Amino acid sequence: MEIVSQIFSTSTASNWSTTRLTITGHYLLPLVRIVIALFLSYSAAGLRSKPRLSSAVVTAVSSSFLTCAYLLPMLAGSSSSGRELELAHVAVALLSFYAALVGGALGSLLPRPMGGVTLGCGLAVGLMTVMPRGVVKSGTALGTFVLWGPVFAVVGGGLATRFHNPLTLPLSTIINVGGLVSTIAMPSMFTFFSNTILGTTATTNVHVASLTWLVTSAITAAFTIYRDSSLLRIFNGGYTQLGGNDDITGDDMTLKPNTNVTPQPVYATPPPVNPEAFNMFDPADLPPRLSEYANMVYSACEDLGNFFGFQDASVRNQAEHLLILLSNHRRYMNSHILPPALQPPSPIHALHAKVFSNYMKWCRYQGVPPNFSKMASSSTAGMAAPPSVASRVVDLVLFFCVWGEACNIRHMPECLWFLYHKMMEEYSVEQNQRSLYAGHFLDCVVTPIFKILSAVSMVVSCR
Repeated sequence: MEIVSQIFSTSTASNWSTTRLTITGHYLLPLVRIVIALFLSYSAAGLRSKPRLSSAVVTAVSSSFLTCAYLLPMLAGSSSSGRELELAHVAVALLSFYAALVGGALGSLLPRPMGGVTLGCGLAVGLMTVMPRGVVKSGTALGTFVLWGPVFAVVGGGLATRFHNPLTLPLSTIINVGGLVSTIAMPSMFTFFSNTILGTTATTNVHVASLTWLVTSAITAAFTIYRDSSLLRIFNGGYTQLGGNDDITGDDMTLKPNTNVTPQPVYATPPPVNPEAFNMFDPADLPPRLSEYANMVYSACEDLGNFFGFQDASVRNQAEHLLILLSNHRRYMNSHILPPALQPPSPIHALHAKVFSNYMKWCRYQGVPPNFSKMASSSTAGMAAPPSVASRVVDLVLFFCVWGEACNIRHMPECLWFLYHKMMEEYSVEQNQRSLYAGHFLDCVVTPIFKILSAVSMVVSCR
């Protein structure tokens, strides 16, 4: 009786163990693979808002997948023992990992061309799946990925670089990530892709495998649209709605640049301030190093500030700025710095040559003569300086006043030189013939330029 009980208990435990392994192998593991595949598809679909990261992920997936599909059959087929087969798998895993790192780096550095390259590779693999199997099995170059892969990759990368289509990277993600998801969900898909890429005899049902790839790509596309619904609006002319329907009247003006450059005063009348206010140095009690050229600088600031309508506080700032720069450039008058034969006539000459060296290059590039102030002796009586020196002071004051009020436009040196060029031309023709309110230059010159640049920047960032 005890023997029968032992046999029964042993048989029951053995059957339960077998049943548990069967349930795990046939139901649980495939379910886990499907869950992982769906999670990867959902995660990759949400990277469209980060083009560099999305391109890096897709390029890494494509590079490692192609490397593994090419090398694993060759290395595993040449292995004669179990030990060599294990080493072959380890080598392929390391090479695929390095390929993923290189692909990710290239995708991050070159998101636009690499998006086209990966899309071309995915389309080439798709072409191999629909090509008649007789052509693929023939092993000729016409029926292998070796020919069509590079061709599609080069064409895709070139077109993506030349024509920036916002659908390139999402389509590449859908095709490549769809292939990876299908491989994770059904391991037999790797054999299908490997045979298709190498052009060897297929060991799986081609139609079922192709349908599986199509389904997983469709799932990835659905996740992509779900996580970024603006992708559908690309087909409606490329406009992205930023506000509600109540904000749109008639023609959709959402992304059209606001190029209204009608002067709108933004420089409000400042509160009353002490007219004797200053920043660092009192104009009535300047240090000796600064007072040497103070008369010329303040006289030019007053004339140019009234003529172009610069802000009073900005003019005071730039007058002090220029005096400090001139004081610093006195070092060029020291024989320990420059020999007497190379010394400039004055610090004003040294600073003028340094500041306007780039302006001279801009004039040569534009093919126009430079515009510098040409003050007559009668006009320099208030400055107590020779015309050549007083003219250079006027040039410096005008440039620094423009630079001081230009806000972010000062980061566009060509625009600054254009403004200086035309303003000096106007000042030379109508010298001391007008007086504008303080803030006119900000309202009528800087603000319209800034509005156009801001509108264009918003349109470019929304594409």
